[in-house]
Amino acid sequence: MTVRIHSFRNLRHSKLSLILLVAFAAFFGCGGDNSSGGSSSPPDWVVLPSGGQHAKSATRDYIAESESIPCMECHGADLSGGTSQVSCFENPAGCHHGPVSGWIATSPADQNHGVSAKQAPGSSGFVSCQICHGRFFSGGESNVPCFPCHEVNAPHPAGPWQGPTYTHIDTNTENAPVCAQCHYPGSPNNPSSHPSTPAAAETPPGCFNSTLCHGETVSGVNHSVPFPGAIHTSADQTGFDADCSVCHAMTGVSPSSVAPLCTLCHQSATALPFTNCTSCHARPPSGTDYPDVAGSHARHDALANVTEVCDSCHNGLGFGTAGHYDRANARPGKDASRVPPGEVAFLAAYNAKAGPAAFDNATLTCANVSCHGGQATPDWQTSTADAIDVPNACLNCHVSGTTQYNSYNSGMHDRHITEFGLSATTCKLCHDVAKVTASGHFQNLSTPAFEQPAAETILPALTYTGPSCDPNKGGLTGCHKKRNW
Repeated sequence: MTVRIHSFRNLRHSKLSLILLVAFAAFFGCGGDNSSGGSSSPPDWVVLPSGGQHAKSATRDYIAESESIPCMECHGADLSGGTSQVSCFENPAGCHHGPVSGWIATSPADQNHGVSAKQAPGSSGFVSCQICHGRFFSGGESNVPCFPCHEVNAPHPAGPWQGPTYTHIDTNTENAPVCAQCHYPGSPNNPSSHPSTPAAAETPPGCFNSTLCHGETVSGVNHSVPFPGAIHTSADQTGFDADCSVCHAMTGVSPSSVAPLCTLCHQSATALPFTNCTSCHARPPSGTDYPDVAGSHARHDALANVTEVCDSCHNGLGFGTAGHYDRANARPGKDASRVPPGEVAFLAAYNAKAGPAAFDNATLTCANVSCHGGQATPDWQTSTADAIDVPNACLNCHVSGTTQYNSYNSGMHDRHITEFGLSATTCKLCHDVAKVTASGHFQNLSTPAFEQPAAETILPALTYTGPSCDPNKGGLTGCHKKRNW
């Protein structure tokens, strides 16, 4: 004969049922699934480390019976065995965490009990912890308080409990009544920005109705603002559903009125993850309106061996930074943080010899950028026709003297300029502009010197040897014979 006991609650209020229960307990040992105490219960009655029908039943009964639970009828008032002679804590099957691998771990990454505790009440949740550890987690029938392990008088690690190691944002909100024991409005356990006045009477505890830490009309939230942390910047759909969706929605209306939609910042976002630039602008930007203004992005993005082009000119304002967050924030009143066509902050590696690189948002020009020889650049949004024509625009970046890293001042430069005039045509009398290539001339713009030596651009007909040149020997008529440079 097999007796399947799913819940004792309805039996406890009947004397006849209680007599039968005691009789069954004596005869069958109030046995659990595969326990040594007696009968075999349904296959899913005990599932480790936490779950199964008996865990769900115990949790539901504990919620309904605030002081005692039916488990005690078989396992004893202290749950150490009772008439069933099966302890909830020390039996070989490892019920209630004892020998269960990973239940109490040495690092947050491999523990199970924290993940289980944050689930919805049923077979798990904070309530299930209270069954053994007491309503206030100080030991209860198990005589094992939560505090020594957590090193704080709480059923969770010390705050701030906002990640990345410990976070409460993935805690099921049905646990709110347990949280409310310590985090009621005005509690000293809450930050000052959280609700100080309780919600209306008979309002059930909830995460966002001013009965707990958060309210619809207050700015306290469960993460920092701005929130450039990895949970935010690397969120995929699974992470969003688990961690973010309790407050935020991607489009439409957020569950919490104080939580912005994802599209407030990620303007064209349609699907997670948003781990690239294209939820707000193309790479490179290709539009006409902030934050997707094309300008001269394509030219710079195509430069050889220039890595992380965005950071080169927008240092500290890239994806995941507080600066990027501020400039993407489209909430009312935040426009002052947004600086069309985009705030520029150059890496120090691009400073010219004459001074730090800078961008003028009024004229849309750069100054003191070593890539341009420290000279003022054309309008960033200029038409292609007005852009720098590299083979014919030597003097847009090179100046005579020693004021810049790429200045020309060696040998007979001055004498040739005096003779032929200062122009790109003069430069091309000696230099082969076909060798002024991206793989040479623009090989690494973050260094002050050219990776391509200037001597490599000398026309072969000059028969340049370093200390001298002999144009006549090379077949160039009208020039001089061999002379020292």
